[in-house]
Amino acid sequence: MAYADRISPVLRAAFELLREAGRPLRPEEVRKEVESRVTIPAELRGPNAHGQARWWAQLGFRTGEAASIGWMTKRNGWAITQAGIRALDDFEGTELYRELVRQYRARRLPPRPHDRPGTTPPPDPIPAAFEQFQQNLEYARQLVDGGRNLERLAVGSFDVTDLYRAAWTQAVAALDHWVTREIVDRALALALNPEARRPPKFSNLSIPVELFERIHHHDEPLGETFGAHLEKHFSFMTFQNPEKIKEGFAYVSTVNLWVKVAEVLTAQDARSPITADGVRTRLREIAWRRNNIAHTADHDPQRPGRKAPITAAEAEATIEWLEAMAIAIQQALGDPLPAMTPDAADELRAAPVTAEAEPATGPRGKRTWDEPSFLQAVEEYCPAGVRDTLLAVYRHAESHPSFHEYYFGEGEYPSVTAWFNLGSDKASVWSIYTGPAKSVLAVNFGSVRNHGASRERMTRLAERLGVLPGSARLRDQLESADYGKYPSLQPDALARPEAREVIITALNEFLTGETPH
Repeated sequence: MAYADRISPVLRAAFELLREAGRPLRPEEVRKEVESRVTIPAELRGPNAHGQARWWAQLGFRTGEAASIGWMTKRNGWAITQAGIRALDDFEGTELYRELVRQYRARRLPPRPHDRPGTTPPPDPIPAAFEQFQQNLEYARQLVDGGRNLERLAVGSFDVTDLYRAAWTQAVAALDHWVTREIVDRALALALNPEARRPPKFSNLSIPVELFERIHHHDEPLGETFGAHLEKHFSFMTFQNPEKIKEGFAYVSTVNLWVKVAEVLTAQDARSPITADGVRTRLREIAWRRNNIAHTADHDPQRPGRKAPITAAEAEATIEWLEAMAIAIQQALGDPLPAMTPDAADELRAAPVTAEAEPATGPRGKRTWDEPSFLQAVEEYCPAGVRDTLLAVYRHAESHPSFHEYYFGEGEYPSVTAWFNLGSDKASVWSIYTGPAKSVLAVNFGSVRNHGASRERMTRLAERLGVLPGSARLRDQLESADYGKYPSLQPDALARPEAREVIITALNEFLTGETPH
């Protein structure tokens, strides 16, 4: 019996179950119900190399692929999408599985150096990046399952919860390795498509002269030679921290990564909306715990000499969240580039331009504060109304097309400044300052004036903000100072229910340079 014939009934049963449920189901619910509905072939009931039933491991891989192309979601449980329901109706029998494989390979697998349209590439002993990621997560799940079994047996010869710590570490390592391979695969796809638009960071990749000579003078294949260079270049980087992950993907995409990932995750489960900083915070917490496990044996600072508590459910939730986030990253980045035509492959003999690393732009310096400390300060120091307004303005910045970067300050208390592209130059448009006494939003008119903003744009911004309490004379004060001031909106104004909408509308109008009709 062909593999498709063996696994297809399992996949279809899972999809039908999710359609009938009409709500997200826990993976264990799916497992029990599918086992009751389908006669699973003996060769799929046996354990794989990690001790997991082969059919269940394969269903995990296939549902991951289905989520990757939008047929289902795996955030906060498994749920089928409208696209998945249509596929279930449109493709009968084994065709459902075959169509899943076809779409996944067409949309998600990047071209390999030996790929040519219309031909079947030779077998590759290395699994695709996402498949290997799932295999590594399955190993982490097995560690959790093993720990649960030993807890039920009341094993006391060692600390069973160390298996959950090992699973946590394995899951983070799986993410790190997947990000590396995903970046390399996408960078190679860009290199193999001479007409593809390159992100600025990709175009500024440095390459050795020796690599250029091997390709240009000695006719070595670009794909294999440049691919090996990319593997070496990115293998020295670690992708566990959200900032590092975003920096890495900036080589191959211009998407506003965490904003888009948050949108994807929220769309998958609207009951649990999440923001870009919420995604980053969760990822930082997971990476911090992994580092605590790896470097201090999970020392609990509140209980000297003891480990921090951990449960199977916590480890399992971390694994599931990392898988859902990786799927969301794939969808945020979009499909990899298609393979180039044979003619282009034959003609292409030049390597990317050698260049220095991308120069830093915007303000730089030692950053005492960072996003976690800033968010913690807002929670600690701000009344609810002020907090909601400041966080709305903070999150709006990152989602705006002209956003450039956040700069976290070095003062006694946390602060953050948002820089935007104003057309001809970049400028710090606003700053948030927090502290025990009060927290304020400074609007940096002096900065935007010095970086090319017209008087008309600044006047409109002052007028829009002037409706807030304490700001009625804002325009007159700014005009008397030739817009060289940095006035602050005070807590009384920020706490007003309408403050969020007034400020964000004013900023949108200012940043676009257009007057709404």
